[in-house]
Amino acid sequence: MGNLFLQERERWWVWLVWGLIGCLSSGFVLSLTHQQIMGFTVPSLLVLAITVWMSYSKRFEFFRAFRVLLVIVTFSFFPSLLDALLPIDKLSVAMLKGGLVLVFGILLCIFCAWFAKRPKQYY
Repeated sequence: MGNLFLQERERWWVWLVWGLIGCLSSGFVLSLTHQQIMGFTVPSLLVLAITVWMSYSKRFEFFRAFRVLLVIVTFSFFPSLLDALLPIDKLSVAMLKGGLVLVFGILLCIFCAWFAKRPKQYY
């Protein structure tokens, strides 16, 4: 029956640590390859791995999983976002790249949270 009346408290420091691990791995890959697509691949794989664990544990509702994944994506996409925004030779191109990074991160969070949500329980 799951946790019908149990309200779980979120341990945000754990998710912040996972976000920092994603940030460090993304920055390391960006420094080695200098390709923006590789900077997105590593944190995306990290988020997908955490999503598989969330789906396996069956303890996360959609909005709880979305909040957790958004925190992880925010920290782990930070080097990729800086790489997209920093060479500001044309402001419009930099803003378009930054917007695409943010939209991709939010869409990734929505898809992964939908996959990680626990199934409906019938009583």
